[in-house]
Amino acid sequence: MDIYSLPTAKFMTKKVITAKIESTVQSVCKSMYENNVGCVVIVKRTSGGIVPVGIITERDVVKIIGSIELFSPQVPIRPFMSSPLVTGSSAMTLSKAIEIMSKKNIRRLPITDKDSVPEKIIGIITEKDIVNAIVKRSRNL
Repeated sequence: MDIYSLPTAKFMTKKVITAKIESTVQSVCKSMYENNVGCVVIVKRTSGGIVPVGIITERDVVKIIGSIELFSPQVPIRPFMSSPLVTGSSAMTLSKAIEIMSKKNIRRLPITDKDSVPEKIIGIITEKDIVNAIVKRSRNL
């Protein structure tokens, strides 16, 4: 079977690091550092549960620090997160995930359970996950 036709669920990272929408730049950066990740999904509590509303990446942090004249690590993260959040489903093919990431110029695609209300984050697929899958597949040929 062609690797690109397999579902993203087979390749995604299931542990997704999140932060509340009220978080500061400092707390989000600390979380990225402590968990050795390149992004944090920003979530908001609603009456229906916790909903993913945005994402902060390493690239966003560089923009924040480079663009604020008097940068304070206590500045809220909310105005800097990428939103609305582009997501995929665990059933979509790896090919479709790559297509979305390419069209949207993103390197990380949070995977949500589209059937849950509100949508629940169940994983994330990154460029690194995709490269690792391709390398692993090529070794097995």
